[in-house]
Amino acid sequence: MPGLLCLQGGREFTTDCVDMDRAVVERASAGVVAVIAGAARVGSDYDGASDRARRHYIGLGVDVVVVPDPREEADRAVEALADSIHLVVLPGGSPANLLGVLSGAVGQRLLAMHASGTAISGASAGAMVLCSRMVRPDRDGNVVEALGLVDGLALPHWSPGAARWNVPDSETLWGLPECGGVLIDGDEYVAVGHGAASIRRQGEWTPVPR
Repeated sequence: MPGLLCLQGGREFTTDCVDMDRAVVERASAGVVAVIAGAARVGSDYDGASDRARRHYIGLGVDVVVVPDPREEADRAVEALADSIHLVVLPGGSPANLLGVLSGAVGQRLLAMHASGTAISGASAGAMVLCSRMVRPDRDGNVVEALGLVDGLALPHWSPGAARWNVPDSETLWGLPECGGVLIDGDEYVAVGHGAASIRRQGEWTPVPR
């Protein structure tokens, strides 16, 4: 059975995200969390994002595995994604960077883990790549195929009335506020955290129920 998914709007690992992330950890029965900061740049940016996530989740009482940057240590990154991991966290940054990181063996391993029940929580760029399609800001807002675990397209850092990218009315959109988002378990979804997460279908926005 596929694992739980959480799409978050960003400003992750801050105090206002604690209750939301605790709820995800509890729903996923997560004792071990893995972090893939592939949306960050190689080097100190990746290390910094990983460390912020590590400290945040240690504060929630779980063990944390920092996955080596797949762009530098692809084999070790795959090995780090062990069967003992209950939740994989994808922090924000560049959606293009993260999609590239997850286009190889690490992405294949992540998809296999999710299909076997591992939960995934993605914030901002992390939420974007989990959807079936995503906007590439680095390509003038072109819409491209993503991982496909959630139907539609995620809009992070969203607020009611905001329209940062021009996408067709036929596109399903997930409006994800900062420090808030949507918890998806199979066909069921609920809003979590701060703000009013919403979904747009056929051009019409409706709040996601809590």
